[in-house]
Amino acid sequence: MSKPTPIEELQPELLCINAEKVYDWVILQASESQTIPATGFDPLPIDPCAGTVTNLVTTCFLVDPLTGDPLPPNAEVEVEELGQREDRTFNIDGEPITLQRVSFTKPLSVVVQFSGIDGTTPFVVQTSPIVFEFPESIFLCAPVGTRLVVRLTDVECSASPNCVANVLQSIDINLSICQSVQSVADVTLELTADFCEPRDILVEQCPTPSIPPQCPVLFPGNQIDD
Repeated sequence: MSKPTPIEELQPELLCINAEKVYDWVILQASESQTIPATGFDPLPIDPCAGTVTNLVTTCFLVDPLTGDPLPPNAEVEVEELGQREDRTFNIDGEPITLQRVSFTKPLSVVVQFSGIDGTTPFVVQTSPIVFEFPESIFLCAPVGTRLVVRLTDVECSASPNCVANVLQSIDINLSICQSVQSVADVTLELTADFCEPRDILVEQCPTPSIPPQCPVLFPGNQIDD
C-alpha cells in the first residue's frame, strides 16, 4: 500500500468547488407604522397603563418567528415571491439589458417590551409576536434559476402605548428597516489553488527558573588580599 503524500509536498492543482454566485445586489429601505389593538396579542400579566405603574419604558425589537429569540445583526429572513417574474428591457449606458421585476413579501415578527415599577415591584413584560408585512417590488438581474436572499442590515423600532382610563387599548409601532437583497444561484467554479495546512498547536511551556537578584557589593563583598 502506498503512503499518502504529505501536505507539504502537494502542489497547486485545478479544483472544482461549489459556491453561491451573486447575480444582482441592492440595498432597500422600508418603513411601516401600525396601531395594534390590545386584542392583537396575548393578554399581559401586568397592564402597563395601570395607575400603579411608574417609570414606564417601552421598547420593541424583531424576533425569530420560530424560536422567539431576538434576531441577530445581518439576519437572513424568509421571503415569499408574489406572482411571476416579469422581464423588462432597460437602456443602461447605451446598452440594452433585460431585468426582471421581482415582487415579494416578508413577514417580520415584532415584540414590544414594557418595563417599569408596579407599586414598589419592578417588572418586565413582553407582548407575543406581532406580525408586520413588508411588500416589495424591484427590478433585479434575476433570471430563471436564481433565488432571493434578503438580510436585515439595520433595524429601528419604536413603540408607545395608548391608554384609556388606566387600561391599555392599543400600541403604536413604527418600524424602519434597511435590507440587503440579492439574487443568487449555486454554481461550480474551477480554479487553481494551494492546499491549506493546519496551524501549529499552541503549547503552554513552563518558564525557566529565575535566580533572585544578588547584592555583590554588600555580600560576599570585595576580598582584600593580605
